[in-house]
Amino acid sequence: MVKIKGLKAKVEKHRKYNVPGRIYDIESQSSKEDPKNIAESALKNVAPHFKIKPDLSELKFDKVKKSILGSHVLYQQQHKGKPISGAWVRVDIDKEGRVYNIHNDLVPDTIIEKSKKKEERTKQIAAAAAKELSSDEVKSKAIEASGAASDSTNEVFDNELVYYPHNGVPTLAWKVIVKTSKPLAEWRIYLDALNGSVLDKINQLKYKEGKGKIFDPNPVVSLNNTRLEDDSQIPGAAYSDVVLLDLQDTGTLDGPFVSTRATPNRVKRTSLEFLFSREDRAFKEVMVYFHIDRIQRHIQELGFDNVLNHAIEVNIDGITDDNSFYSPATKSLTFGTGGVDDAEDAEIILHEYGHAIQDDQVPGWGQHEEGKAMGEGFGDYNAASFFAETKPLQMRPTVGNWDATSYSGAEPPFLRRLDSNKKYPKDLTHEEHDDGEIWSACLWEIRGALGRKITDTLVIAHHFLLSRTATFENAANALITADNNLNQGRNEEVIRDVFVRRGIFPNQKRKNKRTGLPFDQLG
Repeated sequence: MVKIKGLKAKVEKHRKYNVPGRIYDIESQSSKEDPKNIAESALKNVAPHFKIKPDLSELKFDKVKKSILGSHVLYQQQHKGKPISGAWVRVDIDKEGRVYNIHNDLVPDTIIEKSKKKEERTKQIAAAAAKELSSDEVKSKAIEASGAASDSTNEVFDNELVYYPHNGVPTLAWKVIVKTSKPLAEWRIYLDALNGSVLDKINQLKYKEGKGKIFDPNPVVSLNNTRLEDDSQIPGAAYSDVVLLDLQDTGTLDGPFVSTRATPNRVKRTSLEFLFSREDRAFKEVMVYFHIDRIQRHIQELGFDNVLNHAIEVNIDGITDDNSFYSPATKSLTFGTGGVDDAEDAEIILHEYGHAIQDDQVPGWGQHEEGKAMGEGFGDYNAASFFAETKPLQMRPTVGNWDATSYSGAEPPFLRRLDSNKKYPKDLTHEEHDDGEIWSACLWEIRGALGRKITDTLVIAHHFLLSRTATFENAANALITADNNLNQGRNEEVIRDVFVRRGIFPNQKRKNKRTGLPFDQLG
């Protein structure tokens, strides 16, 4: 243990600065105080070690984010009244009010003082003076924001000035209730009171169930036929009839967790019956709607009610390459049509959704090459874990069995495996998909030892404890911290053993007092 002004804790050094980057396994007292107050007190204790102002005057409180691990209190560092990009500190507090983890990416004052001497003059752009909107302007902007058609009948029912927590920050806003006939909807819209920009809009009409036809996850798996190819005639037995939950009453595939509105010329069925086969383009819309909706509900069943639990927009065939991607800029998914169309394979859909999950938990995820590899590894794990028990035994540690029929000569065909014997660092190639197999193999091995539910929960939970520059070792430590928080550390020995054997925990010199196992202590 390292003594830090009244705290007993372990310390990891910051990757850039000679200060703690992470303080963890903190021995602290429980508290009934507000999480923000608890966090502020803890930060004042460690401020000298972080080399920031002890009164925290350069930190701006951002938000308290709740998870099954407790509360995560975030602050961003300011310089001359402007935020420093990427300079954040997060205090993690368990449900008993104990601080157990602090992640630090702040720039020490000594570095800021040096940077002042090198600052170049920049152009200053004066912001136009803002004025509050008139009542008529509010109504007009709200109707425009609703997306109502030109021939829609619109009614404005409410018009109230409130504070709306936009991105966690209370923002003066107009709350407007707008009913539209095209589309049929009842919108609660929040407009920035100064500039009229849309902060949020919510359709308050109740949702309906629809009918759909899908692959679950794909015909190679459901038929256990590895000889299928893209031009094969797919028999009816490969399809499953499913209920499409919580569709909006618009005739399109829009729901609480996924929307195909980014797809040009998308399908519309007022009957809400979407019973297509793969010969129909709309089949892919049904695939992405059903599978993303289902994995999101699974995540919520694990206890996460704030991990991407809003509608992500999807373009089912936005590129002709045999590739798909998540865009952090637009927060949307785009699938490719090279070879087997990616949106026809649910494992590819869940892999790409994995990138969106991580970006939602840690905006800007993957600014270190090992973070990018973990993104690919988690995407593979997300797909493989979800479908494992429904797949033939030889396909379980693989993903993309249908997608891979156009390029894989293996039996069974696969995009990537999760049961490789790759080790760190000797098997690094510095290519994120290849190196992702190191991370996915660790997660897959842990799943084999602890089971699906425990591992899925720990894997998603530990993302809350990471930063955008996280490495394999950072994430391995965070998994153990998450297990200490959720399971009183019952699985630490299993988790640590996997990472030691895979080379991610090298040079283990000291031992954990509780388990007798070694760990690296920095600081």
